This record gives sequence, C-alpha cells and structure tokens, in this order.
Amino acid sequence: MRVKNKRDFWSGVMFVVVGLFFALFAQNYEMGTPQRMGPAYFPTILGGLLAVLGAFIAFKALRVDAGEGEIEKFHFGPLAAVLVGVVAFGALLRPAGLVVALLAMMSIASLGSHEMKLKELVPLAVGLVLLVLAVFIWGLGLTIPVWPAFMNR
Repeated sequence: MRVKNKRDFWSGVMFVVVGLFFALFAQNYEMGTPQRMGPAYFPTILGGLLAVLGAFIAFKALRVDAGEGEIEKFHFGPLAAVLVGVVAFGALLRPAGLVVALLAMMSIASLGSHEMKLKELVPLAVGLVLLVLAVFIWGLGLTIPVWPAFMNR
C-alpha cells in the first residue's frame, strides 16, 4: 500500500507511538474508577484517545492524496524556544512569582515564531496572566507566589 500523504501519515504514527507510550507507562500506577480516579486514569484515557486519533489520521493518509510534496526539514529553533520558555517558567515561579514567570515564558517562547509581533504579544500575555490569576489564585485558592519575594515584605 502506498502512502499518499506522507506528512499526515507520519504525524499519525507519531500520535500513536506517543499515545501508547503514555497509556502503557501509566499502567505502573493504580487505575481507579471514573468516580475515584487513580493516577493512571487520566494518562491512560488521553493516551488511548491520542493513539486512536493517530491511527485514524495515518489510515486516512493512505487513502487521501493531499497533493503535497516531501516533508519539510524539521526546525529545532522554535521547539527550543518553547522548551526554554517552559523551563524558565519553572525556574522563575518560586523566586520571581507567577506574573513574572508567565511574562518571561511568553516572551521567550514567542522568539520561536518569526510572525509574532510585540503588539500581539502584549495583549496575549496580559490576558494569560489575568486568566491564570482568575483560575488558579482567585478561583482555586492555590498558594502560588504571585509577585517576587521582595515585593511581599
């Protein structure tokens, strides 16, 4: 059988592999029930759904021709920018507070896109900060430091 859409086929295969990895790795923990979920419940369900979605995409790529050429070269720069942004968030959360960590994460991760402009980044960052504050601090009452430690004195 010939692959008619290589991009979708390999994306589907990647989804299947990642989904099965998480679903199988989660089996080391207790599954629980839908009413009382254990630590394996959520990754097993999501991993299974991701694997099913990947299989659907891969099989569809065998039948439907997208008219595309070869798969583009993978760009590691944008991936690195997003990963560095997430690591910066984790490293800055406790000493600098939630607001500074979120702004740093958004700023660093936006370097991965050549299309992102400052006039688009600022409202997105403000909206994300307000949404995270509303959900996690005010809504759920989590005790995450919001501002840098020196401002709390």
